[in-house]
Amino acid sequence: MAEVYPSDNELLNIVSDGETGVEYITTGKAPYYLEFRKLLYRLLLAARRANDLRLFDEGGLDIGVKGGKFWLGTTLINYAGSSGNTLADNKSNIYIYLNSSGNLVVNEYTAFPNMAANPHLRLAIVTTNSGDITSITDVRCNFYVPGTGA
Repeated sequence: MAEVYPSDNELLNIVSDGETGVEYITTGKAPYYLEFRKLLYRLLLAARRANDLRLFDEGGLDIGVKGGKFWLGTTLINYAGSSGNTLADNKSNIYIYLNSSGNLVVNEYTAFPNMAANPHLRLAIVTTNSGDITSITDVRCNFYVPGTGA
């Protein structure tokens, strides 16, 4: 499904984005390359947290995970990031997560663990075939808020 853009006139008159604060480059502003770098700088600042704990393909069966932090109850866990994590081949689902100690788990093939019994931060579900990663499904947006049990 295609996304509809505002009209050309509306786009040319946008000064800044209210949510992120990213400023648009004014038509005719010079030097353009400096204004473009400012725009890029602000976009990268706005997107920086989205890169935390992101899993990425390094080629073959290897994955890397960007560094970041997450809360486990009242404890802040810092994961420094890693690379060269080799996955098993010919797996339809590899459930990749950080356990409660902040260790990367890459050998779970049936499902993510039960959250109540084994608190963890879910990162991705990966599929491998013929010595390569064929898909990565990012699941970091699945936040877990423990209930009160009532």
